[in-house]
Amino acid sequence: MKKIGYLVIMLVIALAGCTERQNPLLKQAKDLIDVRPDSAMTILTQVNLRSLSESQKAEYGLIITMADYKTHKSFENDSLISACLAYFDRHGDDWYRGRAYYYRGAIRMFSFGNLSDAIKDFKMSEVIAEDADDEQLKNRVYELLDYANYYTRNSPLILKYSKKFLESSIELKDTALILRSLFMCATSHADMEQTDSAYTYVMRGLDLISYADTILLADIYAITAAMYQEKGNIKKAEEYLEKWKATKSTSYRGYITSARILKAKGRYEEAINEAKRGLMDNDRKVQIRLLELLSELYEITGDKDHALKALKQMEACADSVIVTNQAKQMTDWQRKFDEERWEKESRQRMMKMGGVIIFIVLLLVVVIWWHRRRMQKISFQLDENARRITENQTEIERLQQSGETSEQTIADLKKQIEDSRQRIASKLLTGTRQFVKLQRKEPVADMTAEERQCLIDYFAQLRPKRWQQWEHTYNPLTPAQYVFLILQDDLNYDDNTIAQILDVKPASLRTVKSRIKGRER
Repeated sequence: MKKIGYLVIMLVIALAGCTERQNPLLKQAKDLIDVRPDSAMTILTQVNLRSLSESQKAEYGLIITMADYKTHKSFENDSLISACLAYFDRHGDDWYRGRAYYYRGAIRMFSFGNLSDAIKDFKMSEVIAEDADDEQLKNRVYELLDYANYYTRNSPLILKYSKKFLESSIELKDTALILRSLFMCATSHADMEQTDSAYTYVMRGLDLISYADTILLADIYAITAAMYQEKGNIKKAEEYLEKWKATKSTSYRGYITSARILKAKGRYEEAINEAKRGLMDNDRKVQIRLLELLSELYEITGDKDHALKALKQMEACADSVIVTNQAKQMTDWQRKFDEERWEKESRQRMMKMGGVIIFIVLLLVVVIWWHRRRMQKISFQLDENARRITENQTEIERLQQSGETSEQTIADLKKQIEDSRQRIASKLLTGTRQFVKLQRKEPVADMTAEERQCLIDYFAQLRPKRWQQWEHTYNPLTPAQYVFLILQDDLNYDDNTIAQILDVKPASLRTVKSRIKGRER
């Protein structure tokens, strides 16, 4: 035993030696990266790069990229995060792979404007996050996929990811994220001119408005004003426009609502001035709407030149959002990506379901085989006892006539006969008790398999002609089916009574009858 103990200890030590120990500085930086990226960066500067293994270098590259991104540092290229990702795709776990794809996508989108490749990275990160059920990563990916599709003008996907972002934020129980996601859902519906749905999300968001920062608060007031203006409640719209102005935010969303209200009041020059102020917004979609409104206002005031100029600016702005063909390509790519993923997951589910079904079928076959074998064994024991009684009686008669043996041998044979008769009597007594229960219409749902077989053996002795008739009419039935025949054909009970005795629903008796019918010779 001591030798075995020593071997186990040595094996554990060997395995521990083969397992690479995590660098403590990298662990500290990883733990701090989401909450205090500046501190994580300070820790990373203390890491001796020459002492790191290949896996540790990949981890270091990812964490320092995350720190640079979170502290708003500029990137010259994405070579470092791409090299880390190449390693994680071969050796890394889901945490590292998912975040490597996410941050490479974020760098490509925000630093280099490479929207197509960014969306592809985000989609890979989405798959990894959902398969690993990494709620933090899912939340971040859904937000940036919403943002990326906003710039491809893909309204259905914007709405899809706005709602996914909301569901994930609720799952994380982060009120600030829930508020932002409600605002994103409202904006998505508003862009699709689904005013009522947008209004619903805005009203939900107003209950959480105390959690908003200044920028988000300004946007919420602006879109709330826009909702009321769309519904014709000008008084409420102007009330929220005042709140929007009071935030003194750099958000310009409220100017378009203000300009529309002034236009409705016939104050065209003031409306033009408000629309011009709103053009300072960096959001291209807001600019497009403002330019369209400016063109209408200039048409009303008779300034044809400025109206045409605003219209041309609007068309140029629309073209600059993203090339239409590229937007369509990315929409088709995402649709195809999701379809292929859905088909793959469906095949996997079908294979798992098929495996479960096959297992259940095999289990049922084994159970039925075991049950029938057990019933055959019980019935065989009864027949075997009867055969032994006959053989022992014949042997006693032969010995008595020949005088070849002593009285002790004859006594032993008689004892065996008595034991066999007692076993038979015991089984028949059990069968008699069960039959009496049936006659009294007592429930027998708790009858054991052995008691059911004893009942059948007793009935075969009690009604030999009827038993022979059943054996002639049917292929061998199950004990439960024989019990049903006893209740129906011998005791002549109706279906309701039989169902009550067997503790089953009357409708289920139709299945029993059809199966017995199928066993007819």
